[in-house]
Parts: sequence; C-alpha cells; structure tokens
Amino acid sequence: MKAEDGARLPLHLNTRTLTSHFFFGPYVLLPLISALTWLGGLLALLGLWVVSGKPRYKSDEASVVFISDVGATHQTLFICICVITAAFYVLTLFAERWLRHVDRLPTDLRKREKIFDWLAIFFGMAGAAGLILLSAMNAFDHSQVHWIGTVIFVGGVALSAICQSAEIWSLHKDHPDRKSLKRNSILKLVVVTIAVATAIAFGSTYAVCGGNSTPYKSHSAETCNKITSVAASLEWAVSFILVFYFLTLVADLWPAGKSSPRYMRRLAKWQERHGEGHDFTGRRAFGMYPDRWEDREETMRREMRERNLGLAPGTTLGAGVGSYEEQGRMSGSSQTPMMRQV
Repeated sequence: MKAEDGARLPLHLNTRTLTSHFFFGPYVLLPLISALTWLGGLLALLGLWVVSGKPRYKSDEASVVFISDVGATHQTLFICICVITAAFYVLTLFAERWLRHVDRLPTDLRKREKIFDWLAIFFGMAGAAGLILLSAMNAFDHSQVHWIGTVIFVGGVALSAICQSAEIWSLHKDHPDRKSLKRNSILKLVVVTIAVATAIAFGSTYAVCGGNSTPYKSHSAETCNKITSVAASLEWAVSFILVFYFLTLVADLWPAGKSSPRYMRRLAKWQERHGEGHDFTGRRAFGMYPDRWEDREETMRREMRERNLGLAPGTTLGAGVGSYEEQGRMSGSSQTPMMRQV
C-alpha cells in the first residue's frame, strides 16, 4: 500500500502482515501459539520415536506406534505440550468472546449467536480439560482413564468448532459486507468434518484388533499388525489436522488488529503525514494541529464500529436515544431495525 506521495505503508501499520498484530492486535498470537506448540510437540514426539529406531514400546504394539505411547514414554514433554496448547486455546475462546462484546469483531446481533459462542467456550474448555487429563494419565499405567480423556478432548473440540461455525455463519448473514465471515465458517466446518471423519476411521480400525498386533478373534497377528498400524497412522493424522483448526481461529481474530483505537490513531497520523489528509507538512504539525488528525481518527473508529455492529453507514450512535438494544440493530444490507431474537 502506498500513499499519495509514494511512501509505502510501514510493516507495523500493514494489517496484512503479522508484524502489525504484535503492536495492535496481539490476540491473534494466542491461537498461533497453540498451533505452533501443538505442531512442534507432534514433530518432536515423532522425531524422538524415529531417532530411537522406531521401537515398539510394548510387545503387543504394531509397527506404527500411537502418539499416546510415545507420549507415555516422554511424559514430561507430553504434559508440557498439552498444557500449553490447552491454556492458549481456552484463552483464544475467551478473547474472541470479549472482542465481539466490545465491538472489535463483528458483534453478535441475535441471541442464538451468543448461545453458540458460550457453548463453544464450554465445549472448548471441556476439550482442553480432556487434553490435560490424557497427558497426565499415560496410556501404559492408566489406559482406561487416558482413553476417556481422549474421547472428551476430541468430542469437546469438535463440538466447540461446530458451534463456532454456526455462530460465524449466522454473523455472516447479519454482516454481508464481511466476506471473511462466510469463508472462515466454511473453512472451519471443512476442517472439522475431515477431522471427525478421520477420528471415526481411527476408532473403527482400532476396534478391529483392540489396538494390538497380536492375534485377535479371527484375525492373524500379521493382519492385526497392519490394521493397528493404520489406526495409529490415523491418530497421528487427526492430531496434525488439529493444527489447521487452530489456524482457523487465527483467521477469526485477525480483523481485531484493524479495529484497535491505537492502530487507527497511528494510521490516521501516517495518512495525514503522507498527503492523504489535510494539506500541510512539517514534523511538528501533529503536535501543533492535533484536531486535524483526531477528526480522521474518530471517523475511522465510527465507521469500523458501525461495520462491527451491523449498522447502516452514517447511522447516528447513541445520540441521546438510549442503548444500542433500545435503538434496534440495523442490517448492513436492508438498513432496517433488527430486533434481538433466536
């Protein structure tokens, strides 16, 4: 992006880059830390297993071992990975709710959208608790509790993601100018569908031989080894798919950097300095004439807030009439009052 005088927008003001979010929208770093921690942890566990010569930690294990077994062997590392991932995941869910509450992200206009959001937080917290539980109760010494924690983790995160998709899809209808809402909703639903399908395939193949490579019912040891290896591979696949889910949360929080008051103030100053505002120059101009850029900042903030609230452009906010709920919400497409309803 360039100004009228040819100056290029600096990185800390370019919201298309991650740099600006370090200054004005650090919330996006929460899911990013979860994604990188989880990805790095999986690669570390996989690397430890490969470097060790791909051992079978128990005599009845298949050629490809489960993440749970590698995690049980390196339990301290596994617990650290899971706790950090779970903590930043829960913080992400609460950050998203708060940003919508303060109009930094497109606001929930209907009661059902808030319900979906709180359900997403509830199921997400349950999933995070399941993740911590499965890491603390290893698959060797507490097998039953470990797999219960795994089911809670997978189920909780899946239900949370489905609720998020439903909320964002509903928001897309109330904010038709926000193209990213529809895209994020579809992307999140696609990722969750693939993850759930892979998890079901994992459960099905795991059940064939009970997760062992020894003869089971009518299946030979060789057959069970192949089937259980497939199950283990599917478990690894589900875990890597989770990284993409965390990245969809990054996309959800990305617009928050553009709605930061500090960002708008800095951008207004930069635009003023480079010929996109009042025609004056001088390094001390902003200190001498603060009203010239403050008007521009207020305009930018008002326009962003109108978009997040789903109001028609130019709608007067709170001009002695009462709260937003009392005035009614305005649809961005029809410009008619929108009552809160389920």
